[in-house]
Amino acid sequence: MTTNTDIERDPLESVKACLLMGDSEALPCLEELIKNWPEDEACKPSLVLLTQTGCLPCEEEHQIHAAAIAAGIMEVVDIHSPRGRDIAKKNDVLGTPAILVLDCTDNSIEDEKITMPVEPAPEASV
Repeated sequence: MTTNTDIERDPLESVKACLLMGDSEALPCLEELIKNWPEDEACKPSLVLLTQTGCLPCEEEHQIHAAAIAAGIMEVVDIHSPRGRDIAKKNDVLGTPAILVLDCTDNSIEDEKITMPVEPAPEASV
């Protein structure tokens, strides 16, 4: 598990270290890291659950991560919202649900997204 001392040394490397863990360990590690992010770090990462209405797997992911969502550690963003469309486009998300680790400008920190593409993402309307 990543410690506060590890976070203080290199915050983004701590995020990447979590991502190198197995699937069952990566999300708890990231949740703990975000919860304990140093106040003086300007660009706090976020866990975003990208969803859409009518997506049963999205609802299931929402239930699985309800505690992290309620604690403000994970944010739910609808892919149809302006921010959701922007996140999907910037980070090549093709379906929902998708859990992303984003920096403060909504760019992916991870090399590989933690995604469960099931429902196709909507085409961006121009």
